[in-house]
Amino acid sequence: MKSFLARFGALVAFTLSGFDRLRFVGESRLLNHARGVQSYLHQQRILFKDFPAHAEHLTDRFRRQTLQDLGDVPLQHLNSPDVDKEARALQLADRHGRTTGRIALLTCQESARTYRLRRNAEGLVEPRKETTRCAHYYHYFQHEQFGLCYVRIGTWFPFAVHVGLNGRRWLAQQLANQGVASQRRDNLITAVADVALAQRLLDQQVRAAWPRLLEELVRPVHPLWDYLHRTARAPFYWMTEQSEWASDFVFTAPADLAAWYPRWLRHGIEALSCKDVLRYLGKKVPAHGYGACSGEAKIDLRTRPDGTRLKFWYGTNALKFYDKAGVALRLETTINDPSGFRVWRTKEGEPRDAPKSWQQLRKGVADLPRRAEVSAAANRRLAESLAGVAEPTTLGKLLEPLGQPVVKQGRRVARALNVLGGADGQRLRTLAQGDYLVQGVRNRDLRAAWFGECADERERRRQAGQVTRWLALVRAHGLLVKVQKTHRWQLSVEGRRVCTALAPPR
Repeated sequence: MKSFLARFGALVAFTLSGFDRLRFVGESRLLNHARGVQSYLHQQRILFKDFPAHAEHLTDRFRRQTLQDLGDVPLQHLNSPDVDKEARALQLADRHGRTTGRIALLTCQESARTYRLRRNAEGLVEPRKETTRCAHYYHYFQHEQFGLCYVRIGTWFPFAVHVGLNGRRWLAQQLANQGVASQRRDNLITAVADVALAQRLLDQQVRAAWPRLLEELVRPVHPLWDYLHRTARAPFYWMTEQSEWASDFVFTAPADLAAWYPRWLRHGIEALSCKDVLRYLGKKVPAHGYGACSGEAKIDLRTRPDGTRLKFWYGTNALKFYDKAGVALRLETTINDPSGFRVWRTKEGEPRDAPKSWQQLRKGVADLPRRAEVSAAANRRLAESLAGVAEPTTLGKLLEPLGQPVVKQGRRVARALNVLGGADGQRLRTLAQGDYLVQGVRNRDLRAAWFGECADERERRRQAGQVTRWLALVRAHGLLVKVQKTHRWQLSVEGRRVCTALAPPR
């Protein structure tokens, strides 16, 4: 965020970056597919024809035990799944004077995945996973650690669990527990006495012991927890269904935000292209065409009660910014499908000491820290683009130092760069591609981008030498920095300013 704060730091009271909305799902790896259910029935010595009665028995046990353990917690059934459940739960809690712990239980008929007996191609009956509707229980909490959150459990086999919480509300609860004064509007921290502590607490959320925390939240309200984990030996595997990483720039004066925000909106609509969105989300996009990106990139402008937001979609993942509550600029990356990102880890099923490599990012909570990294990187790239809106230096002044040789101690160490009419400018824009911004660029990457594939070893060496000399040249001008202990390079802050200025108008 350095580029953005260099332009607007005098107007910003403080910044906070961390998770906003988090939705988790817990389900058994054994019971989430038909073959696993067959194995479960075999282990429990239950015939296929007796499966419906067995599942119905578990459902009756689940419902009966839930109501027995309810105590004085208010209960309400909703006739439509479209009702604002959070608002209804808060109304119900207020009416019954509940302020801590479990504050309400809502029930609602919603879509679910369960198993029915069906005949296969051989005419034999077997369990098959199908979509249906069943009752779901929403347990709402004013939790002593998470703040307002909920646990949703389906009442039909295999009793999958969904957990929803908010990182900013969690932060507000953590600050209150430590006696640190803060103010909050919904999920926005508008004032805090110790900003550094607040950011440390947000950073700690990323590497929390999620399986333990989620078990502590769910187990008391899931009557079949012990049965599924011990008797059925089908423990829950916790996954992140959706994550939102928010970067908040809280302005000292709302008038300053109101003055600049229309310019940022116009920049997002007029200057940013589909390729920019793909690169911000870490996709590798070549100079011509879209490479391996085959999905649709979309842009959506919408005015809502909490602000006007501009949202960029690619698939089910999104990047957006909006004027939150009129006092903060919020940049937010939403990841629903992490499969397009990579994480440095061992292959699935291999021991921990096995060699690591770049693997597909999983939904499992074990990869949540990497999900936070790629989301934060997307926010940073968007912030740097918005910072270019307020670039006070004219293009000529910005590029003027690059047009002069670099001289140190009376000795010329690098030639001038021709970033407007020569190849230097195009090569700099190559360095600004999204995948290079995320992982950095290597000599071999640039050699392939500039010259294509080459089978001749001698020619490859000549090309690599040319790339090495150009990298040294750009580094001498202060536009590149070396990533320590690697063979990778990344654009410096000044390099990103130059690339933003060189971006052609859309």
